[in-house]
Amino acid sequence: MRIKYSSNPFPAVGAPGSWQGYQSEVRWVWHPNVKPGEAAVLAFRLPFKLDAPATVRLHVSADQRYELFCDGERQGRGPERGDPAHWSFETYELALSAGEHLLAARAWWLPNDGSPMAQMTLVPGFLVMADGEHAELLSTGSAAWQVCRMDTYTQEPVHIRAYFVVGWSFNIEGDRIPWGWQSDPNAPGDWQPVKTLRVPVGGKHNPYYGLETSDRLPAPFLVPAQLPPMMEEQRNLGIVRQAERQGPFTSLVSTERNDPALAKAWQNLLDGEGPLTLAPGSEQRLIIDLEDYYCVFPELVTSSGKGTTITLGYAESLFENSGEQRPTKGNRAQVENKLFIGPHDRYVLDGGLARGYDTLWWRCGRYVELSITVTDEPVTIDRLAWRETRYPLENQAQFNSSDPRLAAAVPMMFRTLQMCAHETYMDCPFYEQLMYVGDGRLEVLVTYLTNAECRLPAKSVQLFDWSRAADGLTKSRYPSQIPQVIPGFSMWWVAMVHDLLMWRGEQETVRKMLPGVDAVLSGLELYLAYSGLLSAPRGWNFCDWVPTWQAGIPPEGVEGFSALLNLQYLYALQRGVWLHQAFNDQHLAAHWQQLADTLKQAIVSTFWDDTRGLLADDPAHSLYSEHVQALAILTGTLDSARQAVMVRNLLSADMARCTVYFSHYLLEALAQVGEMPAFFERLAFWFDLSAQGFKTVLESPEPSRSDCHAWGAHPIYHYFTSIFGAKPAAPAAAKLRICPQPGPLTQLQGTFPHANGGEVGFDLQVTDARLSGSIALPDGVSAVLVWQGIERELAPGLNRI
Repeated sequence: MRIKYSSNPFPAVGAPGSWQGYQSEVRWVWHPNVKPGEAAVLAFRLPFKLDAPATVRLHVSADQRYELFCDGERQGRGPERGDPAHWSFETYELALSAGEHLLAARAWWLPNDGSPMAQMTLVPGFLVMADGEHAELLSTGSAAWQVCRMDTYTQEPVHIRAYFVVGWSFNIEGDRIPWGWQSDPNAPGDWQPVKTLRVPVGGKHNPYYGLETSDRLPAPFLVPAQLPPMMEEQRNLGIVRQAERQGPFTSLVSTERNDPALAKAWQNLLDGEGPLTLAPGSEQRLIIDLEDYYCVFPELVTSSGKGTTITLGYAESLFENSGEQRPTKGNRAQVENKLFIGPHDRYVLDGGLARGYDTLWWRCGRYVELSITVTDEPVTIDRLAWRETRYPLENQAQFNSSDPRLAAAVPMMFRTLQMCAHETYMDCPFYEQLMYVGDGRLEVLVTYLTNAECRLPAKSVQLFDWSRAADGLTKSRYPSQIPQVIPGFSMWWVAMVHDLLMWRGEQETVRKMLPGVDAVLSGLELYLAYSGLLSAPRGWNFCDWVPTWQAGIPPEGVEGFSALLNLQYLYALQRGVWLHQAFNDQHLAAHWQQLADTLKQAIVSTFWDDTRGLLADDPAHSLYSEHVQALAILTGTLDSARQAVMVRNLLSADMARCTVYFSHYLLEALAQVGEMPAFFERLAFWFDLSAQGFKTVLESPEPSRSDCHAWGAHPIYHYFTSIFGAKPAAPAAAKLRICPQPGPLTQLQGTFPHANGGEVGFDLQVTDARLSGSIALPDGVSAVLVWQGIERELAPGLNRI
């Protein structure tokens, strides 16, 4: 089983291409006949014998991925996603009896277009290091490991009219699988001794010899995996929405072609009620509704039917049959007269008994298309099920109120977060699987209010710190094979560091990131003009998917002076000041404060429009947006008189509106100025999603590309921080400032986890502007309650209001 392991047994092992490996008998290994840059899926095996029962500890890694088995039982997957400078290994402890055993692994390396964009790589390799007395018996480099090439996994074309970078779909040929390789030391296949990578030219006594020759590459540095194993739980899922017998089939769904008897037979299979046998020469097609959004490894078990082909396709939603270049989706629960468009895996059966087929990487969505063409031999589908996979993140918070719509929207929003939480957070599981700063900050904030977990949030902040380039800016997304810079996202990363300190503490982690914070702020400082304003930095200055903003870039965001980018920089500077003050670094705090003060004055003098009573998006005062007004409120840019005017006009003027993503900042701003009617009006967008057939929150207003985008889970955060009104007033939320803003609500009740392991609870009633009830605080946590301008100190434990 996988265990938590925080030390590092690899001080002298290194990785593929590393001279450090020359000082150890442990080596990275690979197939002797696989050429560099060539896609390869390999099976490794090591039969071994123990003279007495023992607990064996193994440290395992691969570039790119592996699955580890012992005596036929899967022990885990890895390595946890990172970058070449921080390459993860997992640690396993196996309690084994005396006698014969088999270690086995499936490891693979795919070219850039074959692996997800988020999968970085350096040199293909597989590595096992056993501790102590078992090192020579089991470690790669000393033990007699064997390898067999699986040529069964090849690329299956994907036809999707959108940015789609999650790696290959697969054509999987059963007669090329060395069946039994996980459990049988005599499984068939072209097994060969493994090739040891980078054999030292000068030997272990002269490891520097030949270090800079052309065949040597920089090495990833091995670090312990930070996260727990991803959840994998078998599910019997799905309702057959259509089943038809006769081809040729089209992607169009029509219930007129539905065969009820066939649908019933397949439904019994999906429900786990027994196998299904199909006649020779038959053809069938099904549309299966999983009834929720899932990230899954498929489990297809078949018997007989040599040459039969089965395809499994996945889609978030079906598309309307409109004939448009970019078809729309309509109600997500409807399938009639719609098109199935999505990636498919194709399985060609070898005809053996109880053959289990799967994929190298998980699939996701709500709908599954199954097509099957049986050859001249009957085939039995023994099982069709799925193993749900994701980060083991569960909702530990609850929120109820006098408006049931708020609580009713929570499961959908939290499901969106779960589907976008794996070895990193993700913008979306279907199209990209990339962790972006803008998305990630909101995902982390929701996590802070719903789960005591801090490993995934801390890792996300740390990864972006590792991504910084020579100009100081972070990458907009990381890990990623192709670098991308969104300067505004570097600014949000500074806010992520501040969030980590205030919500979870993690002072040592945050302290190590302060040089990165200064690098970001300094890198952007170079774009300040004589006017004191920030000119548009180099990169993709995306801010929000506003329909009138090309590529999400605000006015003046390509060249010139954008009010929104200047306010984002001010927002980051203010958090840089607070971070340095928290660590008593007054010199840098003063420097960033002076810069922030100068920038604030320049923003007001350039963008304030007395006639409109708003801050303009551009110096010419020709365009306006909610985004600029929201950040002006959150940064305290305007004096009280001007802000009062601006808030009135924000609620009534015609301007560019925040979409799903940037609504987070608008909601926070509306709560800060007490405009709760407008706040609740904006929440109606989320309340209406269920009636439109959604199971998760979409990326942007229709027509939306992604139906599962976790930046849209942010209202959960606002339930607790804007409506109940609790925010940290000290690092690790050791003190809270609670400013309830119930708006039209007359009752608030709920709990959320605290950094110290306890929870904050509240049960409040509002009657004629009078607040009553109770607030419970964990041990060691105090708070200030603010209501109607009156402040009251709250102590740990139960406080009656």
